Amino acid sequence: MDKKLESVTIEGKEVALQPGFPVRFACMEHFDQELDDYVNDFEAAPDTYRADLIADEMDKRCRECGAPAKVALLKEKGL
Repeated sequence: MDKKLESVTIEGKEVALQPGFPVRFACMEHFDQELDDYVNDFEAAPDTYRADLIADEMDKRCRECGAPAKVALLKEKGL
């Protein structure tokens, strides 16, 4: 459930994303594991937001278990 996008809408504001970094989602149970995986896979700490703040239509389920996601992990451009 990796989705590479140019931007996402967070709280009504379009946020540009760093090229080559995906948007991933995790439930609270698997958040720590997903955070570790993101850092290991991309050698960068992601920016995190509540999943329900992202307005874009996409699969917002945990990559590990498929449960509804609570956290979105992404990399904002310029931060």
